[in-house]
Amino acid sequence: MKRYAVIGRPVAHSKSPLMFNSFFKRNKIDAYYSRIASNNLEDTLETCNLLGVKGINITMPYKKDLLKITDSASEEAMKVEGVNTLVFDGKTKGFNTDIFGALIPLKKALRNLKNKKILVIGAGGAARAALFAYKREGAECFVSNRSEERGRQTASRFGAEFISFEEIDGVLNSVDAVVYTIPVKIDINISLMKRGAVFFTAIYKQHFFKEECENNRVIYISGEEWLIGQGKVSCSKFGFNCNDSDLFIREIKGRKLEKIALIGFMGSGKTTIGNILGEKIGYDFIDLDKEIEKGEGKNIPDIFKRYGEGYFRRLEKEYLLKFSREKKILLATGGGILTNKDCFQELNNSYYNIFLCGDIKEFYKRTARSDRPLRLDFNSFHSLYKKRIKDYYGVSDLILNTSNKDLNTSVETIYYELGKLLNS
Repeated sequence: MKRYAVIGRPVAHSKSPLMFNSFFKRNKIDAYYSRIASNNLEDTLETCNLLGVKGINITMPYKKDLLKITDSASEEAMKVEGVNTLVFDGKTKGFNTDIFGALIPLKKALRNLKNKKILVIGAGGAARAALFAYKREGAECFVSNRSEERGRQTASRFGAEFISFEEIDGVLNSVDAVVYTIPVKIDINISLMKRGAVFFTAIYKQHFFKEECENNRVIYISGEEWLIGQGKVSCSKFGFNCNDSDLFIREIKGRKLEKIALIGFMGSGKTTIGNILGEKIGYDFIDLDKEIEKGEGKNIPDIFKRYGEGYFRRLEKEYLLKFSREKKILLATGGGILTNKDCFQELNNSYYNIFLCGDIKEFYKRTARSDRPLRLDFNSFHSLYKKRIKDYYGVSDLILNTSNKDLNTSVETIYYELGKLLNS
């Protein structure tokens, strides 16, 4: 199975996995796309290397930093000063596909951008990609940004005119499109825009000004369209043929945050992290192995010894389905739970799954004093992990490398990501 992911901080909100995994499934491609949580770029790239990831998409705050360390970068990435697509192919190859996210939907709406007047609000990576794309098409561009110094620098770089936030309403009746790239809502009087003009937002977490556009006959283009536009080009960089109708965002039922599962190999920290994390997010923490031992009156090594692994896997399924009826639970699963197809499906359909991955040598060291029945010599330990990693990755909603972090950092990183979702 080929592995892909999106990276950033925060990253748990990203809809890229919904888009790419729908594409993989429909086209029967043995690949999976996940999200990698991290504290810094070095941490992220280490995790990609450990997992054998073939390609990633990048969101804030890593786009500019990646440009400095990638082995080669496209002309667009150099000019926009940011990489949002990286391919691992012996060497790292960086691209900027945001320019197509900015261009394709707007060109569909306006047909031809030559001599069109376009106001870009913001001066970050998305704004730079938009300005590069529109100026290349012959548009007349304006830039507005809260920081005048940064706004003027960006405008000058791309041959655009700078206007302050206070001047925005004064130009709305003359522009053909407003492209909104900042994550907060500012005061804009949409009613001043021409009928048939376009309001295009790069932000898909919030649908700023959608209602105002509908009330004033202004064409509204959502941030999902930007995501799909850049996704099509990213898909081709990953080596897949992707037609106009191949990518779309489909919400997947069942993966709700009312049930969260920690998955991963023995020694990855599921129980120790879960104990603390459950309390922090206000969820009941359930250690599935402990519940099985309590319910059966025997410890797991005894169950394995007396009845065999197959019997234990059936117990895992029984207890998993029992707790799946609960809400607001954080479940620490056993390392081999995904070998049962029914458990795989239940976790895939009903849980938000956090894959705790890492360096197998560290996991072996951590479990040195345990009595786990499947922890034998290192070679067999490593071999078992390699067999299971496909399933861990293929059910994951979020991935964290725990082998290069202390307990507190691991907990806080997950808590930061979940907090963005639970409070949204």
